[in-house]
Amino acid sequence: MIINDLISTVAVLFVMMVPGIVMKKCRLCPDGFGKGLSNLVLYIAQPILIVYSYISYNGKFSDIWLDALLVLAFSLVAHVLFSVVAMLVFRKAPDAHRRMLRLTTIFSNAAFMGIPLIEILLGAQAAIYASIYNITFNLFVWTLGVHICTWERGRDIDGDGDSDIKDEYLSAAKHTGAWRALLKVAFHPVTIASFVGLILLASGANTYVFRVDLISDCLLMIKNLVAPLSMVVIGIRLADINLRGFFNDVYMYAFLMLRHLLLPLAVMGIVKLLSLIGIPVSETVYLVTVILAATPAASSATMFAEMYDCDALYASRLVAVSTILCIATMPLIVMIAQL
Repeated sequence: MIINDLISTVAVLFVMMVPGIVMKKCRLCPDGFGKGLSNLVLYIAQPILIVYSYISYNGKFSDIWLDALLVLAFSLVAHVLFSVVAMLVFRKAPDAHRRMLRLTTIFSNAAFMGIPLIEILLGAQAAIYASIYNITFNLFVWTLGVHICTWERGRDIDGDGDSDIKDEYLSAAKHTGAWRALLKVAFHPVTIASFVGLILLASGANTYVFRVDLISDCLLMIKNLVAPLSMVVIGIRLADINLRGFFNDVYMYAFLMLRHLLLPLAVMGIVKLLSLIGIPVSETVYLVTVILAATPAASSATMFAEMYDCDALYASRLVAVSTILCIATMPLIVMIAQL
């Protein structure tokens, strides 16, 4: 039963955070070490994991294209739902906190934690679907995510600028911001790796590449770095978090309830409803969508907060609590999904 595998896998991933916490607490890693590891995962190991999933898949492109489109559609539905709810629920929160509450509610750790988790649990085909899910994630984070952090703050999409260019930003954002955001999505490592994998799979070249032992063995060894290094990076970031007094924040509880229970359950209900009315939703598509919707708040929220001069400390605390809590809530969500 997948719930047992999920519990053990999530537990193993959390144990992998311990080296990062120890290294940071004992000052065994210099400043910027976590960022360097993060870049290694984001730009090298994770794209290779995605490409490896495509070339190691034994089926044909015709076997998965419909499921891939369904995952893309479900990802779009999930992000729209999360966005609408987050915008409505946190309207009365303090300004600095409101931005981070919305950002962490909308965006889950579907790439950094979700892709390796899916690959371990469900295999190469599911990892393909997870990479498709993250295309929508990147589209939303570089458009709506930037909008949340920069609206009426006079910031451009790269985080530069000051309040003196507010008017110019507001008038030009509609014309330039969207294109720059789309370029960031198009050239994001996950998007590039997904398209490379799709081309290899659609052309049938994936089987020939996989048969070359030197290539497949190298890709396998590098893609195996994703899970441990991702969790070490999260551990390094968690080690710096001070949660004193944080649990007096009523909005934090609303965020946790939405991010970990209500919104994943809503996504689960939508997918299940669509399957009941005749849309052919496979078990793999269903589980991939539910698991990725139930992952904790995106660690990139802290990066966005720092980039756009928002409350990075508050964002870090939200991500930390969310990451710790998911060890209990993710198995619960999947258990409900399988009832």
